[in-house]
Amino acid sequence: MLKSCALWLVLILSFASVPAQVVNDAAVPPPLRIHVPFEAAWTRILELLRDQRKLPLATVDRANGKIITRFFDYNSGPLTGSHIAKIGHKPELIEAEWVRVQYQVEILLEIVQANELLLTVDANVRALKRPFIGEETWVDIPSNGQLEEELLTEFGRMVFGQNFSLKEPKKGFWQREPAYVPEMQERRRPVVGPERVP
Repeated sequence: MLKSCALWLVLILSFASVPAQVVNDAAVPPPLRIHVPFEAAWTRILELLRDQRKLPLATVDRANGKIITRFFDYNSGPLTGSHIAKIGHKPELIEAEWVRVQYQVEILLEIVQANELLLTVDANVRALKRPFIGEETWVDIPSNGQLEEELLTEFGRMVFGQNFSLKEPKKGFWQREPAYVPEMQERRRPVVGPERVP
Protein backbone atom coordinates (compact mmCIF):
# COMPACT_ATOMS: atom_id res chain seq x y z
CA MET A 1 0.00 0.00 0.00
CA LEU A 2 2.76 2.42 0.96
CA LYS A 3 4.77 1.59 -2.19
CA SER A 4 1.78 2.23 -4.46
CA CYS A 5 1.10 5.62 -2.80
CA ALA A 6 4.74 6.60 -3.20
CA LEU A 7 4.69 5.51 -6.85
CA TRP A 8 1.56 7.57 -7.54
CA LEU A 9 3.12 10.58 -5.83
CA VAL A 10 6.30 10.31 -7.93
CA LEU A 11 4.25 9.99 -11.14
CA ILE A 12 2.08 13.00 -10.31
CA LEU A 13 5.06 15.18 -9.44
CA SER A 14 6.98 14.18 -12.57
CA PHE A 15 4.01 14.92 -14.85
CA ALA A 16 3.26 18.17 -13.03
CA SER A 17 6.77 19.51 -13.64
CA VAL A 18 6.81 18.86 -17.41
CA PRO A 19 4.21 21.44 -18.58
CA ALA A 20 5.89 24.29 -16.65
CA GLN A 21 9.15 23.74 -18.56
CA VAL A 22 7.30 23.54 -21.90
CA VAL A 23 5.40 26.75 -21.10
CA ASN A 24 8.65 28.46 -20.10
CA ASP A 25 10.38 27.57 -23.38
CA ALA A 26 7.41 28.75 -25.44
CA ALA A 27 6.95 32.04 -23.57
CA VAL A 28 10.48 33.47 -23.74
CA PRO A 29 10.77 35.61 -26.88
CA PRO A 30 13.34 34.55 -29.49
CA PRO A 31 16.33 36.77 -30.37
CA LEU A 32 15.43 40.01 -32.14
CA ARG A 33 16.99 40.45 -35.59
CA ILE A 34 17.70 44.14 -36.24
CA HIS A 35 19.31 46.07 -39.09
CA VAL A 36 21.30 48.84 -37.39
CA PRO A 37 25.02 49.46 -36.83
CA PHE A 38 26.56 47.70 -33.82
CA GLU A 39 27.67 50.94 -32.15
CA ALA A 40 24.16 52.44 -32.24
CA ALA A 41 22.56 49.28 -30.83
CA TRP A 42 25.24 48.92 -28.13
CA THR A 43 24.81 52.55 -27.01
CA ARG A 44 21.00 52.23 -26.87
CA ILE A 45 21.01 48.98 -24.88
CA LEU A 46 23.44 50.47 -22.33
CA GLU A 47 21.25 53.57 -22.09
CA LEU A 48 18.18 51.41 -21.54
CA LEU A 49 19.75 49.31 -18.77
CA ARG A 50 21.81 51.98 -17.02
CA ASP A 51 19.78 55.18 -17.41
CA GLN A 52 16.15 54.14 -17.86
CA ARG A 53 15.94 50.88 -15.89
CA LYS A 54 18.64 51.88 -13.33
CA LEU A 55 20.02 48.32 -13.29
CA PRO A 56 23.49 47.87 -11.74
CA LEU A 57 25.86 46.40 -14.34
CA ALA A 58 28.24 43.59 -13.36
CA THR A 59 29.83 42.83 -16.76
CA VAL A 60 30.12 45.04 -19.85
CA ASP A 61 32.08 43.20 -22.55
CA ARG A 62 31.79 45.20 -25.78
CA ALA A 63 34.22 42.93 -27.69
CA ASN A 64 31.92 39.93 -27.21
CA GLY A 65 28.67 41.95 -27.19
CA LYS A 66 27.74 40.79 -23.70
CA ILE A 67 26.17 42.69 -20.80
CA ILE A 68 25.24 41.10 -17.46
CA THR A 69 23.54 43.01 -14.67
CA ARG A 70 23.79 42.32 -10.97
CA PHE A 71 20.77 40.78 -9.27
CA PHE A 72 18.21 43.52 -8.71
CA ASP A 73 15.45 43.46 -6.05
CA TYR A 74 12.09 43.19 -7.76
CA ASN A 75 9.98 42.88 -4.61
CA SER A 76 10.04 41.86 -0.99
CA GLY A 77 7.36 41.51 1.63
CA PRO A 78 3.98 39.82 1.94
CA LEU A 79 3.09 40.16 -1.79
CA THR A 80 6.28 38.52 -3.02
CA GLY A 81 4.44 35.40 -4.20
CA SER A 82 2.17 37.36 -6.54
CA HIS A 83 5.14 39.35 -7.88
CA ILE A 84 7.03 36.13 -8.61
CA ALA A 85 4.06 34.99 -10.70
CA LYS A 86 4.31 38.19 -12.80
CA ILE A 87 7.83 37.43 -14.04
CA GLY A 88 8.22 33.68 -13.59
CA HIS A 89 6.58 30.31 -13.05
CA LYS A 90 6.14 30.24 -9.28
CA PRO A 91 6.39 26.82 -7.62
CA GLU A 92 3.98 26.14 -4.79
CA LEU A 93 5.46 26.03 -1.31
CA ILE A 94 4.55 23.75 1.55
CA GLU A 95 5.59 24.86 5.05
CA ALA A 96 7.51 27.89 3.74
CA GLU A 97 6.94 31.38 2.36
CA TRP A 98 8.47 33.59 -0.32
CA VAL A 99 10.32 36.54 1.21
CA ARG A 100 12.09 38.27 -1.66
CA VAL A 101 12.46 38.08 -5.45
CA GLN A 102 15.35 39.32 -7.59
CA TYR A 103 16.24 39.19 -11.26
CA GLN A 104 19.33 39.51 -13.39
CA VAL A 105 19.45 40.32 -17.11
CA GLU A 106 21.92 38.84 -19.60
CA ILE A 107 22.17 40.60 -22.99
CA LEU A 108 24.01 39.22 -26.01
CA LEU A 109 24.43 41.36 -29.13
CA GLU A 110 25.78 39.27 -32.01
CA ILE A 111 26.90 40.50 -35.44
CA VAL A 112 25.36 38.48 -38.28
CA GLN A 113 26.47 40.73 -41.19
CA ALA A 114 27.66 44.32 -41.62
CA ASN A 115 24.54 46.06 -40.24
CA GLU A 116 22.57 43.00 -39.15
CA LEU A 117 22.51 42.03 -35.47
CA LEU A 118 20.84 39.49 -33.21
CA LEU A 119 19.79 40.77 -29.79
CA THR A 120 19.17 38.07 -27.18
CA VAL A 121 17.75 38.88 -23.74
CA ASP A 122 17.66 36.31 -20.93
CA ALA A 123 16.33 36.96 -17.43
CA ASN A 124 17.48 34.93 -14.44
CA VAL A 125 14.90 35.07 -11.66
CA ARG A 126 15.50 33.85 -8.13
CA ALA A 127 13.41 33.98 -4.98
CA LEU A 128 14.29 33.70 -1.32
CA LYS A 129 12.38 30.90 0.38
CA ARG A 130 11.98 31.02 4.15
CA PRO A 131 10.83 27.72 5.66
CA PHE A 132 8.98 27.79 8.95
CA ILE A 133 11.79 25.68 10.42
CA GLY A 134 15.31 25.96 8.98
CA GLU A 135 17.41 28.37 6.96
CA GLU A 136 16.51 30.65 4.06
CA THR A 137 17.59 29.50 0.60
CA TRP A 138 17.57 31.04 -2.88
CA VAL A 139 15.48 29.15 -5.44
CA ASP A 140 15.87 29.60 -9.21
CA ILE A 141 12.54 30.48 -10.83
CA PRO A 142 11.97 29.78 -14.55
CA SER A 143 11.22 33.03 -16.39
CA ASN A 144 7.84 33.41 -18.09
CA GLY A 145 9.25 35.79 -20.72
CA GLN A 146 7.67 38.97 -19.33
CA LEU A 147 10.96 40.71 -18.47
CA GLU A 148 12.57 39.71 -21.77
CA GLU A 149 9.59 40.96 -23.77
CA GLU A 150 9.51 44.28 -21.90
CA LEU A 151 13.23 44.92 -22.47
CA LEU A 152 13.11 43.98 -26.17
CA THR A 153 10.03 46.18 -26.69
CA GLU A 154 11.59 49.16 -24.88
CA PHE A 155 14.78 48.76 -26.91
CA GLY A 156 12.80 48.53 -30.16
CA ARG A 157 10.88 51.70 -29.32
CA MET A 158 14.12 53.56 -28.56
CA VAL A 159 15.61 52.56 -31.94
CA PHE A 160 12.60 52.31 -34.26
CA GLY A 161 9.96 54.58 -32.65
CA GLN A 162 6.93 54.23 -30.40
CA ASN A 163 4.96 52.04 -32.83
CA PHE A 164 7.42 49.16 -32.46
CA SER A 165 5.91 45.91 -31.16
CA LEU A 166 7.13 42.32 -30.90
CA LYS A 167 3.66 41.04 -31.66
CA GLU A 168 2.59 40.77 -35.28
CA PRO A 169 -0.07 43.35 -36.18
CA LYS A 170 -3.51 42.13 -37.12
CA LYS A 171 -4.00 41.72 -40.84
CA GLY A 172 -5.98 44.41 -42.59
CA PHE A 173 -8.97 43.62 -44.79
CA TRP A 174 -6.94 43.17 -47.99
CA GLN A 175 -4.25 41.02 -46.35
CA ARG A 176 -6.70 38.43 -45.01
CA GLU A 177 -7.28 35.09 -46.66
CA PRO A 178 -10.53 35.04 -48.66
CA ALA A 179 -13.43 33.42 -46.86
CA TYR A 180 -15.35 30.58 -48.44
CA VAL A 181 -18.69 31.70 -49.83
CA PRO A 182 -21.09 28.87 -50.76
CA GLU A 183 -22.84 28.75 -54.14
CA MET A 184 -26.49 29.80 -54.35
CA GLN A 185 -27.69 26.17 -54.53
CA GLU A 186 -25.73 25.33 -51.38
CA ARG A 187 -27.26 28.27 -49.50
CA ARG A 188 -30.90 27.29 -50.10
CA ARG A 189 -32.31 24.91 -47.60
CA PRO A 190 -34.88 22.43 -48.85
CA VAL A 191 -38.31 23.16 -47.45
CA VAL A 192 -39.45 20.36 -45.20
CA GLY A 193 -43.13 20.07 -44.65
CA PRO A 194 -45.52 17.70 -42.95
CA GLU A 195 -45.82 14.27 -44.47
CA ARG A 196 -49.16 13.45 -46.07
CA VAL A 197 -50.89 10.27 -45.19
CA PRO A 198 -52.66 8.60 -48.23
